Amino acid sequence: MSVGTAAPDLRGPAARAPVARTRALLADPTVTAVAALTVLAAVLRFYRIGHQGFWFDEANTALLVHFSPGKMLGLIPQTESTPPLYYCVAWVWARVFGYTEAPLRALSAVCGVLLVPVVYAAGAKLVSRRAGLIAAALATCSPLLIWYSQEARSYEMLALLSSLSLLAFAYARANPTPRSLTAWVIASGLALATHYYAVLAVVPEAIWLLVVHRHRRPVQIAFAVVGLCGLGLIPLAISQHGTGKGNWIGNSPFGRRLGQLVPQFAAGFDGPAHGVIEPLSIAIVVLALVLLLTRSAPEPRRGALLAGGLALAGFVLSLILVVAGFDDLLTRNMLALWAACALLVAGGLAVPRPRFVGTVAAVALCVMGLITTAGVAFDRNLERPDWRVVASALGHAPAGGRVILVQHYKDLLPLSLYMPRLAFWRGHESVRTRELDVVSFTAPPSAGFCWWGSACNLWPSRMQSSYPVSGFHVVSVRHELQFSILRMVAARPVRLTQGAISRVLTSTRLVNDELLTQR
Repeated sequence: MSVGTAAPDLRGPAARAPVARTRALLADPTVTAVAALTVLAAVLRFYRIGHQGFWFDEANTALLVHFSPGKMLGLIPQTESTPPLYYCVAWVWARVFGYTEAPLRALSAVCGVLLVPVVYAAGAKLVSRRAGLIAAALATCSPLLIWYSQEARSYEMLALLSSLSLLAFAYARANPTPRSLTAWVIASGLALATHYYAVLAVVPEAIWLLVVHRHRRPVQIAFAVVGLCGLGLIPLAISQHGTGKGNWIGNSPFGRRLGQLVPQFAAGFDGPAHGVIEPLSIAIVVLALVLLLTRSAPEPRRGALLAGGLALAGFVLSLILVVAGFDDLLTRNMLALWAACALLVAGGLAVPRPRFVGTVAAVALCVMGLITTAGVAFDRNLERPDWRVVASALGHAPAGGRVILVQHYKDLLPLSLYMPRLAFWRGHESVRTRELDVVSFTAPPSAGFCWWGSACNLWPSRMQSSYPVSGFHVVSVRHELQFSILRMVAARPVRLTQGAISRVLTSTRLVNDELLTQR
């Protein structure tokens, strides 16, 4: 036989091996299921992603990414309470895809989609493939994760990178090779550079690895590198804490914030039939824990309890931070622990006997998540208030500019994103103008602590029947979504003072409102 004849025979098996592996992978029903869940996650996260306008927190992101890199990084310590990695990625992302709602939020949506296979992989390695699949399904349908996948903030990136850290930890736990430890160091460092509360996930993992593999030199090095990453962020964290930007969290009732964690992890913020869905979701979580402790096999139970132990340790660490004076305990900041909590629950729902109980419970939890998500997508009262309708109703600034009274709201953002040259009316100097506009809004009922940016976050105000400011007459009153917009004009320019406006207010006080000018 000649060399030319033998060569194809020698190359054939090697060339066919990758194809065979790919076919075997695609034939695996679990892999197919994870792929289907990932596609579903993309649909849920990208559907109507630009339907809602920016709310205040997102508007800060949209404003920051418009600046040069140097100016943006200089403003982050003054205006934000998180590290800069998310904003740096968003800065590049916005220049490629755009600055409006859908493109800017798409970064978080991509993180939310990638979270699904990562959670599966972590569950498969730490607990079981079945538990990983259930956890991936919970991630796909979680109304909490879908909400933050459609928000131009760092929280979904925090959830993704913390999940990657957990996945790398699962491999390093079984075999702390340089490769697995490097992956854990990178994921943990990136998570810390995205949000300080990533420390809740990273520190318990680091301590576990160090205690169990304390004699392994690579583990010691990995621990030291991650520790240096955290220490390097401390000066920035202290500086940002000193600005008081996040003080509203610590000033809110601690018991109420604490009581929101489990319900919001399980059922999201709000939705149709939420009074039924929330307790049912919590009941399924409790059922999962009972099944885990009483019906699961020893090996999967150990993995699920390890995930739960990491989550519990992270929660205890958050309480220690509260005692130390760094009280940012809030559901969105605790997303660093979402994957570990999901694996704990999935471990119980994946019990082999009686299998139908866990399966039905998991399906029910997913269906309720989809109901909540659909409700939010089509109910404006459950969505972020859309200030774009205010800008559209007011239109372009007239010659000579305008004055706008916004009742029960004390900031430029997000309205200034949609209305160029909008500014605060500072000082007591008079302003010469021919147009005076008033904006008020309603808000749906809430339990009194609606912080996540939906319409219930607004402080409702009542539009008066008239605002008898001398020289002005009403030309239009429009009601758009939650907003009422009244426009008044004068026949000739009028010199307005804040006192003149304050004297005609009967349903509000100027101290609660904001006066803006647009030229």
